Formats: sequence, C-alpha cells, structure tokens
Amino acid sequence: MKQIFLFLIYISVVFSQDIFPNYPVRLIDNKQTTLHQITNEVTFVSFWATWCIPCIKEIDKINLFIKEYDDVSVILINEDRVGEIPKVKRLIKTRKYPLDEQYNIVLDFDQKLSRLFSAQPIPLTLILKNNKIIFRKRGFNVGDEIQMKKIIEGALNE
Repeated sequence: MKQIFLFLIYISVVFSQDIFPNYPVRLIDNKQTTLHQITNEVTFVSFWATWCIPCIKEIDKINLFIKEYDDVSVILINEDRVGEIPKVKRLIKTRKYPLDEQYNIVLDFDQKLSRLFSAQPIPLTLILKNNKIIFRKRGFNVGDEIQMKKIIEGALNE
C-alpha cells in the first residue's frame, strides 16, 4: 500500500512539473471554467495573495508590459481565504488589474492548486507555452520582470 501511495505522489509531482493541468476552477466573478479555457499559446501564471508584498510587486511590474502581447494570457491564482473575497476584489479594483478574457483571477480557497504545484511559499510564477511549463520561479525581486519578459518574447517568437 505504501509503495502505491509513493508511486502516485511521484507521478503527480512529475506531471505537475511539466504540464499545466486542465483543472476546473472558479474565477473572481464566480464563473466556473477550466484552466485550459483561460490559457493562450503563452500564459503567465502567478500564485499570489493580497497580504504578499512580493506578489503585488510582481503583478504590478508584469502589468506594465503584459498588454503589449495579444497572444499572452494572465492567470493569477489567489491564495486568500474564502471570507476575504471583498478584500481581493478591492485590491484588484484599486490596482486596476485589467480583468478580461485574457486576464483572469482564479480563486484557490481550498488550496488544491497550491498543493498540486507545491506553490508555498508564494509568489510562485510559471510561464507556459501551449500548456507546458517553460519557466518556474519562486519569489520575486524587482528586476525579475526583465527576465520574464524575455522568456515571454522568446516563447512567442518560437
């Protein structure tokens, strides 16, 4: 039994490292969808929370240039608690996050996505190309956005 359990954990870790799953999710506007329905050819993903200062800095820096790219989607996976939806919505409105078909906030109150990606501590940033993870970084320092922009441009130009 222990061997089966360890094998299943190994398989989930291996696959979560390379492929972005088509997982059912709930968006900030309460709509249900799947992760693949909100990805594009290239997708920027960040696990974040309203209390996480590096997370907010990363999102602010990415928002300065992400709309330059028509083929890039953004998925911000929020890790706040379920009772903090008003706080999340206030922050989104105050910081003018451009919610649209290519810019989505996913609510992960049950922490399933966080566990699947071993996202703690946050921020955890992923860049996807056709739902394959091509970049993974934990934490954020000002200047990291330059590397992320280069990776996004490289993925778009492949």
